[in-house]
Amino acid sequence: MAKKDQKAAIAEVIAAAAPAPAAVEQLELMPAMRASLTEHQVDRVETAIKADRRGRPPGAQNKTTREMLEFVRKLCGDPLERRFRYAMHTPETLAIELGCTKLEAFDRLDRMWSELAKYFYAQQAQVDGAGNSVAPRLTMVFPGQSAPAIGPDGSTRAPWLYIEQREENQALSAPDQNVSHGDVSHGDD
Repeated sequence: MAKKDQKAAIAEVIAAAAPAPAAVEQLELMPAMRASLTEHQVDRVETAIKADRRGRPPGAQNKTTREMLEFVRKLCGDPLERRFRYAMHTPETLAIELGCTKLEAFDRLDRMWSELAKYFYAQQAQVDGAGNSVAPRLTMVFPGQSAPAIGPDGSTRAPWLYIEQREENQALSAPDQNVSHGDVSHGDD
């Protein structure tokens, strides 16, 4: 007998030995044709499903991150608390402790105080002299060189050496060539 004939014969024996699936079992696999829950129960189930799928609440910290922070705080202390302890120094005492001048100590304290101030006061928007809010400026710099930026000897030239034209948003009017007072004021009087 060939291998294909043996496989076919085995498959027929297995199919004949297996019982046919009952019609009741097939019907149980189908979804219900109508809901067996009331509308109130459906709402409760949907709310529970949404709550389960939501994950961590907003602002909640990852468990591993939280545990690592606790470990580091126990090992080294809280960095914010240490900074506040140093901020309690005066320039004189900090200069003695760090072995620097009073001016250097004051500069460090001033920088530390300004960094700690954000925990007490909100950042304010930029305002002009009249108190109106001002949008921050955006400056874009595109790297690379253009042809005028390269000198005749192949060296890089500064922008003020090759930028000759300035574009204006609105052209200015040419000054009036007529003299407003005429010849009257240029007399010999």
